[in-house]
This record gives sequence, structure tokens and C-alpha cells, in this order.
Amino acid sequence: PHAVYPFTDVVSQEREQQELKETLLSLQPMVKEHPQESFLDFLSQYLGAAEASRILNATGYDALQLPIVTAAMAYDIIKKHPETQNCTENAGNEWRYATDGYGHLLGQLQRQALAAGVEFRLEHRLLSMEQSGADHLLTFSHKGEVQMQRARHVILAMPPTAMAGLNLDFPAAWSPFQYDSLPLFKGFLTFEKSWFQCLGLSDKMLMANNPLRKIYFKSDKYLLFYTDSQSALYWRDSVEQGEEIYLERVRRHLEEALPLMGKPLPPIQSHFYKHWPHGVEFYLEPEAKHPTALVH
Repeated sequence: PHAVYPFTDVVSQEREQQELKETLLSLQPMVKEHPQESFLDFLSQYLGAAEASRILNATGYDALQLPIVTAAMAYDIIKKHPETQNCTENAGNEWRYATDGYGHLLGQLQRQALAAGVEFRLEHRLLSMEQSGADHLLTFSHKGEVQMQRARHVILAMPPTAMAGLNLDFPAAWSPFQYDSLPLFKGFLTFEKSWFQCLGLSDKMLMANNPLRKIYFKSDKYLLFYTDSQSALYWRDSVEQGEEIYLERVRRHLEEALPLMGKPLPPIQSHFYKHWPHGVEFYLEPEAKHPTALVH
């Protein structure tokens, strides 16, 4: 079951989205003249450093400020994300999502694989992999125990930056390319009362010029904020300092960003969060042609 993804309708303060769209469209013809420049340098050259920083903040994606992200890459990212596509010629694109979540889909795929003879061993962490004669010896940790597994052939489907932690001489023995990653953080909040509707925020996304960055209001069910890069690290650090500090910061930043007319945020009923240290993987050579798989 699926439905139209609602979060292409962005709410922003002070006409920021319209200004962002007009600025990005006016500068787009100049991108080809700056193939190697970062997006930040590109914007700064035409708009000045202060305005460039404001424009980048208005996109909601901290990663666009990275030196590795060229102007061409940034425009491609902005075009292909539902929250920012309205700032480009892709404004009319329709997205879809699984109404029951993707757990149902993954469960269905797992049942098909089990029927085909695949064995799943979940919650194992690969610690090391060594050559042992004609085989490979894999060492796993599982619920506090160390387990060994022999295999003739091994196919790894894992983030490149996770491979760097294994004894596989990665990437030197595998690829001439270098890899890096960005952290992600998502926080979910539910409330006793469905107050989003009174503010006209149901099924909309609010851009926030604070560490919450992008705030999504799912009908009257829950509120979600989604961040990357430095903002994701801010929330990771907040969580590590304790739930009380984390929730206090969430409340404070929500009250900054929302049109509450001076009223306090309604009480939070429950919450859930997830931090991915390697949420987005990427190559450090964006213009090079990369293989779809690495063989070693």
C-alpha cells in the first residue's frame, strides 16, 4: 500500500523559499563556469559570504556547505530531494511512500528469501576477516559472544567507511578512490493533543534556522525532525548528555521555530530517536567514474 508523499509542501519564514528559488534559478546558468568550486564558494562569489550562508541554511541540508560539494553537485541534490525540489524546475514531481512503513516490505522480501533457502543471522557485527588457506575466516560478535565462520566466497554489502574498520586494507587494496560519510539524526515526537492542525501544519514540512533544520508534521500523528552533518552531531551530543538535556533542547528549538504566539510547546507524550554515524556514504572524487562493485 502506498500514497502520495506529502512533504513537498514547505513552510518557511519570511518568504525564504521564494527567495531561495529565485536566487538558485538566476545563478544556475553560471554553474558550468565553476566546475571545481564548492557550492559555498560559488554562492559567495556572486552573493557575498553572509548571503551565501543564509541561502545554504534555507535549504535545510548542512552537507551542502561541505568543501567537497561542488555547485553542480549541489544543484543535483536540491533537484532530487522532495523538500527542496520546489526551488528548481522539478517543483511538480510527485513522490510516493509506503503507508504501512517499509518494515512490511522488508518482511515480505525476507520471507521470499527464506523460502528460497537463504539463512539469516541477525544482530551480528563483523569484527575481522582473514585469509585461511582457500577459505576466509570471519569473526563476528553476537550478544557479547565471539563467533567464527568459514566461507569460500564472501560478498560484503556494507558502507565503505565501515569496511575501513576491518583488517581488509581498505581502500588501498580495493580501489583507487577515497570514501567518506555524513552522520544523520532523526527525532520523532508524539503529543497528547493534535495541535499541528490548528497551525495549518499537518502534512507539511517547516524549514528551521536552528539545529532542528527540517521539521515534518505527519497529519495529527507525530512530529519528526531530520538533520545531517553538524546538526546531526549536535543532537548526538545532546542525547549523550542525557534524555533531560536532549528533550529540553528539542523543546527550546521547536518553540523558536514554530508560530506558537508566545505559548509553550504542548507536553511531549513520547519520543524516539535514531542516530546513524555513517548515514550517507560518498566518494571524495565526485567527478570520477566509479565501479558499481569492488572486487578483491
